[in-house]
Amino acid sequence: MIALAAPLHAQAAACWSDNAVAAAKVRDLETMLMVSALRCRLKGQDFLPQYNAFVRGSRPALVDVNDRLRRHFTGAVGASGALNAYDRYVTAIANSYGAGVEGLDCTDMESILGAARAAGHSIMTLEALAERAQSNPVLPGGRCNLVIARAP
Repeated sequence: MIALAAPLHAQAAACWSDNAVAAAKVRDLETMLMVSALRCRLKGQDFLPQYNAFVRGSRPALVDVNDRLRRHFTGAVGASGALNAYDRYVTAIANSYGAGVEGLDCTDMESILGAARAAGHSIMTLEALAERAQSNPVLPGGRCNLVIARAP
């Protein structure tokens, strides 16, 4: 007999599916680029127009990512608290990049943005770029895992 470590409905409410993780990675990458563009502009390296062009070109994929994240939070906290949970999550991502990215300067960020613009604007290309950029967003509740244990 196979037993699950936790009931599926309990796990699904708090954990992150692969689909939600992929969305979180893309959102993390996009937010890192946004905050970097704003920070670097203040330092005299202005690539904000290129970031804005990236967002315009990637709008359908970025809307899809945000929709996925909102659905995740609806499942995690319910419809009444989902928007606030989503807003807190996105704000926390932005705040995490407020002081920059360790080991990367404005030239590096502009290069990553150039790669994002060149990669195309599909959700698949943005997910692949987020993977290559080693996006590792915080996932409150962790990834969903089915732990299968054999009953005696």
